[in-house]
Amino acid sequence: MSRIVTFAQQKGGAGKTTVLTQLAHHWLASGLKVALVDLDPQGSLTRWAAMRSDMACTASSDWKAGSDIRAAARKADLVLVDCPGNADILLRATIRDSDLVIAPSQPSMMDLWALEPVLEMAKKEKTPLRVLLNRVPPTGRAAQDAREVLGADLLDQHLGNRVIFQQAFAMGKAAAELQPRSKAAIEVSAVAAEIDAIS
Repeated sequence: MSRIVTFAQQKGGAGKTTVLTQLAHHWLASGLKVALVDLDPQGSLTRWAAMRSDMACTASSDWKAGSDIRAAARKADLVLVDCPGNADILLRATIRDSDLVIAPSQPSMMDLWALEPVLEMAKKEKTPLRVLLNRVPPTGRAAQDAREVLGADLLDQHLGNRVIFQQAFAMGKAAAELQPRSKAAIEVSAVAAEIDAIS
């Protein structure tokens, strides 16, 4: 049975699509059949996938979203959905149909506060949600402060502020394809393993 994981964050600049693509490649490389559904009008995920030949990506919106996600789920082990930034009816319906929501966030209070609509929506729909800290600086208390705010909703693993993520995305690649032994690749693998363990 296919698993549907939705990536949602109301605030722009959190790196939502970049995070999704890094994890998509990891799961594909681990042997899963991965399908992508792009609900974001910006279409960044669709453009990334168009540079590859190993993952199908469906650009969808509004009334078609539910049927497109279900169609992808019939053909893949894992469906990754990139949601638009605004918290609206489409986002609510997508969260309702998902097995898990991942909410990427930079570790600033402004970004953490912006998570509240998505957190509330997932709670109302009874869909498990985890916050993934992204672009975490190498020093300071950012991750610890975020844990104090979010508690159990926060993944233990996080992604650092690494240029290779953006470089890889621009090429239609993942960091692990360009630098397989890099800290970036290790971080992605650790995040994926933690997500895999969520029932």
